[in-house]
Amino acid sequence: MLKNLFPEIVFTEALTTKPYGNHYKRPFVNVLAVANHSAPTDEINVQLKEMEKRMGRTPEDKAKGKVVIDLDLVAADGEILRPKDFERDYVQDLLPQIDTIDAMAKETVK
Repeated sequence: MLKNLFPEIVFTEALTTKPYGNHYKRPFVNVLAVANHSAPTDEINVQLKEMEKRMGRTPEDKAKGKVVIDLDLVAADGEILRPKDFERDYVQDLLPQIDTIDAMAKETVK
């Protein structure tokens, strides 16, 4: 679904992390992605939340501590939109891969 919305999207490797807080019980699988899009961030967020619904995410599951899928736009156009998420260890651990992906993309364009 993300490839359909962002044809040139590139993903980091997946990183499994322990659930945070007492509410969530199962490990999370986290991935960062880099994509270009001309739509406003509000529109992109709406589309991401629609994808979550299509993949089976419900408010009831979240209340039970079950996360089927969670898609968040953490940063756009050089602005951090979700500072708490941006500071999470897994984001910081995966960010160096984004730099590598960006460097590889720039080399490909040359």
